[in-house]
Amino acid sequence: MSKWILQRKAADYKGLSEKLKVDPVIVRLMVNRGLLTYEEMEEYLHPTLDNFPDPHLFADMDEACGLLMDAIDEGVKIRVVGDYDVDGIMSTYILTSAIKEVGGDVDYAVPHRMVDGYGINPEMVQAAFDDGVRFIITCDNGIAAAPAVDLAKKLGMTFVVTDHHEVPFETAEDGSVVQKLPNADAVVDPKRNDCGYPFKGICGAQVAWKLVDALFEFVGLDKEMADKYLQFASIATVCDVMELKGENRATVYHGLKAIENTDNVGLNALLARNELKGKPLSCYHLGFIIGPCLNASGRLDTASKAIELLFEEDSAKALASANELVELNSQRKNMTQIGIDKARDIIENSDIKNQKVLVIYIPELHESLAGIVAGRIRETYNKPVLVITDAEDGAKGSGRSIPAYNMFEELMAVKDVFTKFGGHPMAAGVSLPTDKIDELRDRLNSNCKLTEDDMQEIIKIDCDMPLSYMTESLVDSIDMLAPFGTGNTKPLFALKNVEIKGASFMGKEGQFLRLNVGTENGGNMTALMFRNVLEFQQAVSDKYGDDTLQRLFSGNTNDVKMDIIYEPSINEYRGNRSIQIMVENFK
Repeated sequence: MSKWILQRKAADYKGLSEKLKVDPVIVRLMVNRGLLTYEEMEEYLHPTLDNFPDPHLFADMDEACGLLMDAIDEGVKIRVVGDYDVDGIMSTYILTSAIKEVGGDVDYAVPHRMVDGYGINPEMVQAAFDDGVRFIITCDNGIAAAPAVDLAKKLGMTFVVTDHHEVPFETAEDGSVVQKLPNADAVVDPKRNDCGYPFKGICGAQVAWKLVDALFEFVGLDKEMADKYLQFASIATVCDVMELKGENRATVYHGLKAIENTDNVGLNALLARNELKGKPLSCYHLGFIIGPCLNASGRLDTASKAIELLFEEDSAKALASANELVELNSQRKNMTQIGIDKARDIIENSDIKNQKVLVIYIPELHESLAGIVAGRIRETYNKPVLVITDAEDGAKGSGRSIPAYNMFEELMAVKDVFTKFGGHPMAAGVSLPTDKIDELRDRLNSNCKLTEDDMQEIIKIDCDMPLSYMTESLVDSIDMLAPFGTGNTKPLFALKNVEIKGASFMGKEGQFLRLNVGTENGGNMTALMFRNVLEFQQAVSDKYGDDTLQRLFSGNTNDVKMDIIYEPSINEYRGNRSIQIMVENFK
């Protein structure tokens, strides 16, 4: 059972509403998102790119740009080494394209998920050296690649790290934490303790974009030249699940508009193939349609296919490549569902279900899908999850966590189990010997301090709102708070004792519900339910009986009432507009 929390924060709602010329409800929604002053709210409603911090505040940013300039001037062969997820794909494209634009002799490489695993490794360094590369710059990886960096330095190569992941650390005898930076010539990562860049929660592609901004300044190019990479940084920000606050929100806000009008041939082809060209875009389209297509290349084939698409200038070839990515993503969806079903079966039929940290071993699962499966299982059980599969050398796994459990720190506490690992507080990737999986599960659960309250899903309600208060203009005003995503969730409203007058199934397989609900002024409103349909039917049956449940679906009079959490929206059909609600939870 989830825990509902109604947010109640004090503010001058009337005064701010009049000054901002918006409904007081909009002010309350912004207050709930941590905004307190008129200036903060004005920037939130009308985000700009002008208030971003100076990229030179990054530790080693000027050193990195200087080294790149020297390499470009001397004709040194440069290699960008990225990663195989969307953030890595976008980072690689941004850096490679920008360095080429300022005259650099540059190519790129991304690790193969199955062969190389996450991030640059010594073998990739040696291959680069054998290809005549003498300058390596990483993006979205490298902060934990000390062996690769050490080999590069031994070979006399210049090595620059750009990354956004947590810096590996050691705990000193006095209990203090000491960060362990790789021995690179420059390390640009906002997670460095000595990094002066104030906004720490950016993705790897944004770090790359910041470096391009500074690099273009070094060579005398206008800032607008760097801003054309905004659209790619925005895709990575959404797909890497960065919090849509401050700089991130402004990036995505303007990035969505840039993507709608993009002149990138490959991106246009991908939009067209997914029937999105010419349509208003949202974070949903980036995170659940465009992103998965790009990700599928790195999961089931090679991420180079997605990068090549972004560099493609021939429309016909771009459309063929986009078709291939969409097909790969379709395969990935089918394989993912099989993995999710298997994981749930393992949990429900073993003692794992009673453990606080779910470590699930599915040997046959394609290792690239472990993170997706872990995320879906985390959503179901609201516990930290590690899904582990067989790999070419031992086992590999991906983890997804909950807010109360810092997965990176917990894995650091058992790092002797791994041959390799890295990640964030909310997600991680690991490699380990197969015979260490049980030990990992036991130690993580033995160390775990989570309480039952920590593992209870918490739903924060913005305000209790009568359905009759909802107007088209208010719902339209709520869209001013977009883009919605992690850290800037869609507003949720609650209402007690809502009359449920009727119900009917909808969807290709009848898996969703359309409800007819009563409003306070005696009217009716359509409510849609896209999840927990079976739980809703069971709740009605438990509270009112099976006969009442049957009357509800037959449209006969009944006395069913529910407390609901809902999200308002506008239904547009053949030129007509009407308010409807999406039921997110009930009791």
